[in-house]
Amino acid sequence: MTLLWIFLLLWTGSGSGSGLASKPNTNVRCVIIDLEYTNCTWGEDGVPRENYTFRSRFENSGKKDCPAYLKVREINVGCVFSYSENNTERFNTLHTELYRENGSVAAVQQHKLIQQVKLNPAFNLTVEMKNPELWLYWNITRRTKPDCVEGLVRYRTGCKNWLTQDIRAGRNSFNVPFPNTRSQYEFQVRVRMSSTCGRSEIWSDWSKSVCWGSLKDCNDTETRPSSSAALMVLYTVGAAVVLIILSCLLVHSERLRVILVPVVPNPGKNFAELIENYGGNVEKWMNIPKELQDGFKPNFTERTCPVREYQWLPQSSSSSDSSHSGLTDVSTDYQPMRSYSSASTLSAPASTTQATPTTPRVL
Repeated sequence: MTLLWIFLLLWTGSGSGSGLASKPNTNVRCVIIDLEYTNCTWGEDGVPRENYTFRSRFENSGKKDCPAYLKVREINVGCVFSYSENNTERFNTLHTELYRENGSVAAVQQHKLIQQVKLNPAFNLTVEMKNPELWLYWNITRRTKPDCVEGLVRYRTGCKNWLTQDIRAGRNSFNVPFPNTRSQYEFQVRVRMSSTCGRSEIWSDWSKSVCWGSLKDCNDTETRPSSSAALMVLYTVGAAVVLIILSCLLVHSERLRVILVPVVPNPGKNFAELIENYGGNVEKWMNIPKELQDGFKPNFTERTCPVREYQWLPQSSSSSDSSHSGLTDVSTDYQPMRSYSSASTLSAPASTTQATPTTPRVL
């Protein structure tokens, strides 16, 4: 009994899982392309395993088979049928049905096409300078009324971030006041159905870029990041290859190693003659003439300057009132000089007795 329950659970689980897996493949999405035709597709998660038959009808109209299928590897993945603007079919509900190969119904859906209109991108973008403003103009598809289309403009200078500006319905121009004439301006436009005619949730693709203010070509901005990344990878790989080649040459070539990594010179090897034969005498080693050597020698002498020294004379107690003590010149060969260059001194006699000095006076 337990095994039976386990088998039933596994069977129901596998059946529900397969149903969930096949359900996205039968989900139909319909979009009106530029008010010209209706495009309904299914199998967004992958190519279906079988060919489905598609049928559709609008409110108060008969059911129609698909006139043209979209195929991937001979498997039906979509249907394209005409759109009638005169009957304003986008305001009516669209009913779609998918049938399996055995004739059974795979999916039945209803679609509100009023918000599922995708217009073609704007074209013929032109830029004109009308001082002090820069004007951008563009054209839209002829199948739509100008009052039914609103736009969105994005522009930038150089490689800065994009700036966007909404364009009200019925207008196909945009202006930039006081542009910088030294910068390059890049413009792009996209459009959609406005609220006056049933606002669509789908914008058109961005138009081709148009530039002003530079002689350079204005390429598609969406491809710039990828191209920059590719160039960066290419430069990195090239630098790595060059480094590997130089490393291999450095290892196998002694001459290249000397050029790139020069050897430090040995002073003992280069100056052996100076040290051994001339004892380190650079003048003799370089054969400098004697006249040039004598030119660097000093050719003057300094005069000697003798100095004199003064000595304290003792004062006796008996003649303290009549005699005066003073300084006695010890040196007899003194010559009056104002500047002194040496400090030679004479020692005082050892037999001099110590006495109380008075105010000295020069004799």
